[in-house]
Amino acid sequence: MQSLNDLIHSFHLYAVCEACQRQTKLDIEKLISQLGPSTQVHKMRSKLKCRSCGTRTEDLRIVYVGKKDQEAIFQYRR
Repeated sequence: MQSLNDLIHSFHLYAVCEACQRQTKLDIEKLISQLGPSTQVHKMRSKLKCRSCGTRTEDLRIVYVGKKDQEAIFQYRR
């Protein structure tokens, strides 16, 4: 299982609302400060709620982007 700390250096984390197709890149550093570095990513799914339409969504996308000095450019689109 992946923790927030596992993602901090090479990944982006996105919350995706299937109902309205909104996607938001989550701030992993902020999540670590609020929830702790050992928080399991899969346990966050049930806490997600779309700020646009209010739907509870459990769709999280973990995207590998590489190390900070070698980041790949990526944008998730539907």
